[in-house]
Amino acid sequence: MRRLFLVLVTTLLCLPLGQALPSATAAPAEPVAAVQPQSAATVVAKRGPYTCWRAATATCRISGGVTFSSANGSDAQKWAIINRIVSTIRRTPSNASIQIMSWNIMSRGGVSALIDAARRGVRVRVLMDGANRSKDVPNPGFTRLVKGLRAANRAKSAAFPTARYSYAKTCKGSCRRGNAASAHAKYYMFSKVGASRNVVMQGSANLTAAAASNQWNDLVTYTENAPLYSFFNTTFVQMWQDRYVSPSWRQFKGSTFEMYFSPRLDGNVDPLTYQLQRVRCTGTTAGRNGRTVIRAAPDVFRGTWGMTVAKLLRKLWNEGCDIKIGYTVIGVDVKRYISAPGGRGPVPHRQLAQDVDGDKVLDKYFHLKAWTINGRSIAGGTDDKSYYWMMQGSSNISDLSKISDENIGVFKYASVTLKYQNYIDRWFTNPPRSRPVIPSRVPKNVDPYAKMEMD
Repeated sequence: MRRLFLVLVTTLLCLPLGQALPSATAAPAEPVAAVQPQSAATVVAKRGPYTCWRAATATCRISGGVTFSSANGSDAQKWAIINRIVSTIRRTPSNASIQIMSWNIMSRGGVSALIDAARRGVRVRVLMDGANRSKDVPNPGFTRLVKGLRAANRAKSAAFPTARYSYAKTCKGSCRRGNAASAHAKYYMFSKVGASRNVVMQGSANLTAAAASNQWNDLVTYTENAPLYSFFNTTFVQMWQDRYVSPSWRQFKGSTFEMYFSPRLDGNVDPLTYQLQRVRCTGTTAGRNGRTVIRAAPDVFRGTWGMTVAKLLRKLWNEGCDIKIGYTVIGVDVKRYISAPGGRGPVPHRQLAQDVDGDKVLDKYFHLKAWTINGRSIAGGTDDKSYYWMMQGSSNISDLSKISDENIGVFKYASVTLKYQNYIDRWFTNPPRSRPVIPSRVPKNVDPYAKMEMD
């Protein structure tokens, strides 16, 4: 079970474990999501920033691709993902729909944008894990969202169809498996944004202020893909019903990318272990210096699944693969295994987390769940010496993640794989630095992970 800690309560913001703020006297300022119009929007600036997006004759289009955020970057870098999500909500026209699944909802700007969307006629549906709103974990932001959407419904005219009313609710445990595990997925769906249709965003970022100020995250945006949108929509409808679904493991396979939804019960193929089992470490025309490159940035890396992956990585390291692992939370047994001497020695690994005030409690941390392979593989049924593959999304490498609601994206081409590989390399080489410990600031019975989501 995920451990939740109530670390800060104000009238505006309350953050549980995993969405906690660094030690401070006040919540970080959350900027209003900036409007970033495409070229077509500049010609309608005098008519309002959203005219080009919301009008019946909208011509502006949203771009697809990968977005990263950095907890130690500029404001623009910190808020790159949250601003992208919130500004997209604000660009959604009144005849469209927004559907969001986020493990936690703690963004003032995001909540306000969703309420405003509902008021102008957008059909809004929002799901959140029930553990993030309870007697022990008050969530004033989500409460404001629930009330705001209800008020928007009451303000509708009698002619407005009730099927387009807006709601926000929670799941107790996994939405699609029952009361076990959790609803840990993070995805954002927009039926229309300006002239763009069937827009889906998915990755590691929750709709929270902490996703910007405390975490490194990723988000992938897909546009104009009706089959993929339908795949997400079917899953969202299942989650909204909040009851056991069989089969709970769903997959969408395109020519260059794949999408999966868990819970993944026994008998389902794990995309990651399947790929690692088919890697060949030498003889590649890609990779580096003739060696296959494997990069890993799991937020959480532990449990039976974690050990299975650790054994594969250790085997591949000894066979000559170029491997680096940047983690936030790692199991004791998993770390012992990859750190053991013998063979080529320990598999290169380091923690990507930061104590900003010297109290031994980690405040900022990598929240990505990304894996890349660049080199040689027989996964496609042939001996491919220039193979590119990467996995990202919401799923940690832990046993809890296997039985929780998770979104898992897979890409099978060079540009995205190398973008993630280079991003992990950059932070592995230049990790966030912690402040030296100040004994007077260290609390009794210190828990260095008290401000983190443990799974």
